[in-house]
Amino acid sequence: MHTNTLGFLIPQVDISTLKKIAIIKANSFLDNFEFKHSSDSDNSYLVIGQNLIGYGLEQLGYDITVVDGLGSTKTLVDVVSSGETFDYTFAADEHFTKSSTEAEQVMAIEALSKLTNIALYTTLKDYRNMHASQRFFQEPFEVKTPAGEAIIIRKRDWNKSDRQQWTNREWIIQNDELIVCAPIECRTMYFKQLAKFSSDAGAKNFQVEKKQMYKPLFSKSFEYIICISIG
Repeated sequence: MHTNTLGFLIPQVDISTLKKIAIIKANSFLDNFEFKHSSDSDNSYLVIGQNLIGYGLEQLGYDITVVDGLGSTKTLVDVVSSGETFDYTFAADEHFTKSSTEAEQVMAIEALSKLTNIALYTTLKDYRNMHASQRFFQEPFEVKTPAGEAIIIRKRDWNKSDRQQWTNREWIIQNDELIVCAPIECRTMYFKQLAKFSSDAGAKNFQVEKKQMYKPLFSKSFEYIICISIG
């Protein structure tokens, strides 16, 4: 069993392709809100999770720290424990849904708010208006690699006793091999929920980008980009 889809497929993808995608994904956060970002500034950037945002920021010349990412040795727990803070934090790929309970979600928002000085960026799907067909299966995604075409299947197994909680399951089919990824326990997060929890944690403003959306790597599922002003 592999830990996740990205860990299995990224080593098979051409690095020049990843560079272009990474810069596009990083700029989708930097260009859409009132904060003016420059690689010449002294601002520090924290990137959480296994995505290409940190790679894109690094190519653009920003001072970054990546935790819980591909190849990173630091974890978010390490950073929180150290008391270190950053001017901007990127917690994409629906970071706040990666919890089993609402209490865990509140604690996650509080933790990131404390270590962020200026703004916290994250992403969410619109669970309130999600079509019934999207609740269980995401649209399959095909990746062409030198090792052969790979098809990614993603499914939500909803908890029968708690309608807001699900287990996220992923499978990769490559050639004649089936790769089973480790399941992830998740919980829905709504825009109003995130806005309230952020405000309770001391945030000053909450904005949802309506025109440009974020798409995780190896996925056809779009997510809204959100900027939470802290300082």
